[in-house]
Formats: sequence, C-alpha cells, structure tokens
Amino acid sequence: MGIFKTSKLLYGNPDLIETIAAAIESKFRTDGYDVCIENTYDNGKDISISKGGLFKRVLGMRTALKVSLSPCDGNIWFKTDVGIFGNQVLPTVLVVSGMWLILLPQIWGLVHQASLDDKALEITERIVYGSGRK
Repeated sequence: MGIFKTSKLLYGNPDLIETIAAAIESKFRTDGYDVCIENTYDNGKDISISKGGLFKRVLGMRTALKVSLSPCDGNIWFKTDVGIFGNQVLPTVLVVSGMWLILLPQIWGLVHQASLDDKALEITERIVYGSGRK
C-alpha cells in the first residue's frame, strides 16, 4: 500500500468487473454512502464513494474514495485513491495552489480510518476468488 493509494492485480476474468462494481455499489449504498460509477475507455469502471459528513468539501467539490477496476492482460487491476466525486482527477487548482499537500493526507487519513479501501478490496476478492477466501 502506498501513502495515498492501494493497488493490486487480481487473477480473475475481467468480465467480472461489472459484477464487482454492482456489488461495491450495493454494499456502500446500503451503508449510507453516495456512489457514482463511470465506464472507462478500457471497459473498466471508476467508482466514486463519498459520504456527506465523512468527506470534506474542497473548493466546493466533494472528495471521494476512487475505486478503479481495469482489465489487465486477462486479469483485473484494482486501484484506490482519493479524488473528486464523479471526476477522474484532483482539480488543477489544488495542485497549482499547493493546497493538496495539506488536504490530501487529511482526506486519505479519513478513508483509512474508515477502512473503505479495504472494504472495497474485500468485496472484489470475494467475487474474484470465491466466498472461501478472506
């Protein structure tokens, strides 16, 4: 695990990406989170997970845990990081202003405290490897 992201290659059929995205959406919506799923150019999915009180508003944009599921040589590349709800990257204004140096670690700390990245990975692994794997 990196400081601001989690990534893992899962040895499973990329056709499962649709099922995984639906399962992540269902679980997090049940737990009271807002979820937005976007298709990617490579037939993958980008999933934004946010919750009103947990995530701070940054310059009027809601921050979110971003889960990316991408096909990779017949397998699935799972990646999480922090981004802007419904978008692919942090706004240029944050990067240029240097505010990201202060805000991103705080936001990622909230994500890790809630173990959101671990929950998303657990759902993914359960679908890819079956219910017997923990």
